Amino acid sequence: MAARQLLIIVLLAFFAAACAKDDRQDAKTAKPDVPLIVKAKPRMMTDEQKAQLAFPPDIIAQVETAAGAAAEPFFEDVMIRSANLKGDVMIATAKLSGFSVHTRNAEEIIAGLSRPFRTRGFLIFRSEQNYGSVPDVVTVVRGESSYDILRIQRTEAPHYHLSTASIIKWLRVQQRSGSFVITGAGADWVEASFIQQPRNLKVFARNIVAFAPDVLHEGPSTVDKIADRMAKTNGFRLVWD
Repeated sequence: MAARQLLIIVLLAFFAAACAKDDRQDAKTAKPDVPLIVKAKPRMMTDEQKAQLAFPPDIIAQVETAAGAAAEPFFEDVMIRSANLKGDVMIATAKLSGFSVHTRNAEEIIAGLSRPFRTRGFLIFRSEQNYGSVPDVVTVVRGESSYDILRIQRTEAPHYHLSTASIIKWLRVQQRSGSFVITGAGADWVEASFIQQPRNLKVFARNIVAFAPDVLHEGPSTVDKIADRMAKTNGFRLVWD
């Protein structure tokens, strides 16, 4: 009886070792899993959000038609002061301030709708630029001045000690050389389109490089090349890394 039990134990040990060997062999020959990339689904605006915004329906419809995409809610971070004795600045709950669409035709949409929207108290601008890898984001908010775009986006350059207000102040001074409107902005970049180009684009380009030197690391690497690009695109761009 004891011999029979011993035989069973030996056989079980043999099969267990064989299975373990097969598992190790399979692990060596198995192909690595291919990473699954899941794109986040856009957050479509709800009827409640549209009612809260109270934007004219045709404003939303025009942008959706031009972009070929449904409107998504755009939230602005509202800064408030804390109730503590230090008066620390805190970020309040995000405020629904407008709507956005994803599109690969951002420049055309903004160029076509910017002026008529401004006359009605709305600003349309590029709020996210992805350089063709994925669609850009175009956003519409209420506003009278295109500088409101920088305030909403809180554009600044901490490494250069430039606040939103100081960037706007510099831009106002440049309006004396050539008039323009802001057509896009993010946390650390601004783009604008000329209404009337400066007489001396090279001088204007030199001012840009002095104020936002990181533009030399993005595209044109000299003042002359930046001036040439401004002439071709009828606009300019500021960037701070």
